[in-house]
Amino acid sequence: IYLHAIKPIPIKKHGRKAKTIFKYGLSFIASVLLNSEYQSSINVIAFLSCT
Repeated sequence: IYLHAIKPIPIKKHGRKAKTIFKYGLSFIASVLLNSEYQSSINVIAFLSCT
C-alpha cells in the first residue's frame, strides 16, 4: 500500500490492475534484497530464514 501511494499500479483496458498488490510488493522486496547498495546493511540469509 505504501508503494501504491508513491506510484499507483496502472489499470488496463479490461479494468484489472497491471500487477497485483502481492506481485508489486514481492518485486520491491526482491529489488531491495538484490540491490548492491542495500546488501551491506541487510543480511539477506538471516532475513530470508527469519532468524
